[in-house]
Amino acid sequence: FLCYNVKKRKMWSPLWVWESEIPDNVCDQIIDCSNKIQYEKGLTQDMDEGRNVNVKFLHDDFNWINALVCGYAQYANCKNFNYELSKCDMEGVQLSKYQVGQFYNKHVDFNNDPIHKAHTRKLSMSVQLSDNSYDGGELILYYAGNQYIAPKSKGSIIVFDSRITHEVVPVMRGERYSLVKWIHGDKPLA
Repeated sequence: FLCYNVKKRKMWSPLWVWESEIPDNVCDQIIDCSNKIQYEKGLTQDMDEGRNVNVKFLHDDFNWINALVCGYAQYANCKNFNYELSKCDMEGVQLSKYQVGQFYNKHVDFNNDPIHKAHTRKLSMSVQLSDNSYDGGELILYYAGNQYIAPKSKGSIIVFDSRITHEVVPVMRGERYSLVKWIHGDKPLA
């Protein structure tokens, strides 16, 4: 899953992963403290049937969560992606809750259409908040004919290029909690 970037003369990867990075008690606290906000059905820009998940956006009362995940995205960008990122935070962090039968079909987080907010997304990230008490629900990324299954260990973080196709397969047992965050640039990716 590595690509050679001739221009910068170093190895580049389409994703950056920390396994079991965030402590279990912090993962639990993120889920617990957000219980004062109701979940809503996750929708896509095209309002199609490719997504069945409950989500909530964590805004002002949850700045510490947003700052935590943004720090990891900034680090991954500095060490690997080297994208020009916006100084403004364009979207809050999203908490996703997948229950039995819920999924998110193959998609990309970037949108070529300049009228969409996703037009300037450069990095996407997912933080695994659940332990392994569920079956299915794997986050799978597809790049250059290969697939990568993200770690399911609690506290794992993955940052990847927003143009990479990815999906969450249906949960077969239990519940899967994750944070999702998008990092923008002032201009879209080329």
